[in-house]
Amino acid sequence: MRSSSLYIILLWMAGLFIVTDASAQPAPYHINGNAFQENCNCYTLTDDVVNQSGSVWNINKIDLTQSFDFRFNVFLGCRDSDGADGIAFVLQPISTSIGSTGGGMGYDGITPSLGITIDTWQNTNDNDPPYDHIAIQKNGDVNHSSPNNLAGPVQASNINIEDCQWHIFRIIWDAPTQTLVAQIDFKDRVQTQVDLVGTIFNGNPLVYWGMTGSTGGSRNRQRFCTSLNPGIGSLENINTCFPEPIVFSDSSTSFGSILKWYWDFGDGTRDSVRQPAPHVYPAPGLYEVKLAILGSNGCVSDTIKRLVTVGSQPVAKFGYPDKLYCSGLPVLFTDSSTVQFGSLISYTWSVDNGAVTFQSPQPGYTTSFTPGPHTIELKAITKEGCISAPFRKQLDIAAGPELIATLRDACVDELIQFTAQNTNLQAQVAQWYWNFGDGATASLPSAQHRYAQKGRYTVLLSATGTNGCYSDTVRKDLTVFGTDAFAGADTLIAAGQPVQLRATGGDFYRWSPATGLSDPNRADPLAILQSDTRYVLTAFTLAGCESTDTINIKVVKGPAFYVPNAFSPNGDGRNDRFRFLPVGMQRVNYFRVYNRFGQLVYQSAEPSKGWDGTVNGKPQASGTFVWMVDGIDYNGQKQFYQGTVTLIR
Repeated sequence: MRSSSLYIILLWMAGLFIVTDASAQPAPYHINGNAFQENCNCYTLTDDVVNQSGSVWNINKIDLTQSFDFRFNVFLGCRDSDGADGIAFVLQPISTSIGSTGGGMGYDGITPSLGITIDTWQNTNDNDPPYDHIAIQKNGDVNHSSPNNLAGPVQASNINIEDCQWHIFRIIWDAPTQTLVAQIDFKDRVQTQVDLVGTIFNGNPLVYWGMTGSTGGSRNRQRFCTSLNPGIGSLENINTCFPEPIVFSDSSTSFGSILKWYWDFGDGTRDSVRQPAPHVYPAPGLYEVKLAILGSNGCVSDTIKRLVTVGSQPVAKFGYPDKLYCSGLPVLFTDSSTVQFGSLISYTWSVDNGAVTFQSPQPGYTTSFTPGPHTIELKAITKEGCISAPFRKQLDIAAGPELIATLRDACVDELIQFTAQNTNLQAQVAQWYWNFGDGATASLPSAQHRYAQKGRYTVLLSATGTNGCYSDTVRKDLTVFGTDAFAGADTLIAAGQPVQLRATGGDFYRWSPATGLSDPNRADPLAILQSDTRYVLTAFTLAGCESTDTINIKVVKGPAFYVPNAFSPNGDGRNDRFRFLPVGMQRVNYFRVYNRFGQLVYQSAEPSKGWDGTVNGKPQASGTFVWMVDGIDYNGQKQFYQGTVTLIR
């Protein structure tokens, strides 16, 4: 915010420029109280001292029927917890010699007036919030609960505003819509719609404007400057690669108009217009660009500086470890590109003249290759838009053995031959690796193996070449067939009774002998026998894998029920239950046992259960019992038998 005096002599690099009073204006401000002028456009309202008050008023009245846009830089001090009291932008028609001390920020009691207050102290009697705040108030009344409070209070800044920093304070009056807006650091803070002329200044449109400030029991150095801020438009995302021209844009702000711009491009060239012509630097490098501005009040701003990188062309380069590279394995390329002026940000890798192109923000690149020679190319790109010439290297990729596996399906426990062949004569095999899929392995090109369980197995074959490269893994599926013949449980039938056989455990079946069978080559032939017969079942698959089982069929006279005449339920495991044996029966209706008093002691239609000689859990005494059995034979005829049985204890 520093500036020169009214008659300013500027030493502008190698040239001498004199600003005369033709462009300078007399200082249009009246200073009161403890306020003082720091330099051409900056003022201190209060020092870091208690009980001070200061005001600075523009001696020229403004017309409120016209819009205005005032910009200030404000400094609220470096004290926070004990800092006070704040400043105010004020409009009033009275005079240029007013102001007050204490919590009123130099604005308290001025009427008629309108003030935009930046308050840094909480006065509870004025209903202040606990944070630094901004509000629009009228008639010198700083109480926020009063009808004179037109907008706010709201937080003055996103952070504590007593932060030892300058802040941009902007006031915008739009006369046609009668809207007043206050911004801090380019963010709208408070706004109100008010008829300034008609309701506040009693029809008088001509008012003084100024800044007031005060301290009381607490203090801060409080300052303001009429804005005179040089600015250079953003240099981000512009092409600064030599010898491309660079466009510099002005983003300066000023309370009034700007009369002149003082550009220094850092290479010995200067300009004094707002928008200089596109600038071409003589060589790549780092250049410090400077800008100062001359305001309509004759003040010259501070000089701002920006560092510009005029990029140079990078030099692309990469490498990789000097060793054997095999097909299918990743190769890591390490970048060693350089640039003298600029920043490397991306890399374009190209394989085999563009067959594969890869753009990466990272300096490294990893990929795998097919066997043979490959051309790798790298271009390096800088943030400034400079692109290197391509850097190329040739990479030779060796091939591993190329394998063929020969095998066949087989049966359980059959000896199977496994044969491996290498078709790549440039890579002889140093070591073979068989994995038979059941946990067994072998390390010869020709191997034999038996499988103990039927199923489907995945066989793997790989090899290591004498050049150190591995082959791809060959995968082959192998089916091991097996059967588990089951002819069924031995059974008892009546002579001439049809019995259904049911074979399992194979894909195809053969029964031997064929005597009495409806079809000896079915899994479920029907057998009709007149005498005891033993059948041998052979179960087999298409691959010829076989297994056998037998079933014994005993033929007795029938249809009939066979019932013993005695049993001894003494727990010795022999003849402990009284059971019946149905022969040639398709259904048993009941089997009942009665004691000598005609009482039912047991009943069941299940032949395998039998009576254990108890009733309700109590053993029955030795004696004779009557039994009855009823059923339907395989011819559909009713069969009923009865008799006696002796229970022996």
